[in-house]
Amino acid sequence: MRRLLSSLALSLVCLALGAKELRPTERQSILGAIRPTASRMAGQPVHIKIDRLNVDSGWAVLVGSLASTTGRGIDWSLAADCAPALDKMLWVVLQKANGAWRVKHIEICAPEPPYWNLEQYGGLVWPCGVYSGLETGEDETLEDRCRNHVTRTR
Repeated sequence: MRRLLSSLALSLVCLALGAKELRPTERQSILGAIRPTASRMAGQPVHIKIDRLNVDSGWAVLVGSLASTTGRGIDWSLAADCAPALDKMLWVVLQKANGAWRVKHIEICAPEPPYWNLEQYGGLVWPCGVYSGLETGEDETLEDRCRNHVTRTR
């Protein structure tokens, strides 16, 4: 009984914070929205490797990397504006509108996490749940910072 109550309490907290389990069809819909743009930018067909995929209130943030569909490495010389020697993080912000996911921002070869400098996107402008697990390099996550910001501005 104690485990059941603990599990129920945790589920309620997650729901209150905007967290939810992502259905496989929703995950595929998000990846399907990203892949054409990422492939075009990379100059070749790509697979998407997900490190983190957060969804909240019709917005999604994906952090990951690109992989070749051939099993060989990505040929970064085919990608526009990618420095071959630097790290290559995939960063995508999507919004769901009329039942379909649409890419709002995408970087296929970010040398450092774009979320370290959210001012370029207008600051903490998306629902707080999309920042879940994204570290700031300080003692708080971006989700914590967002929730504190929302509390202060109310």
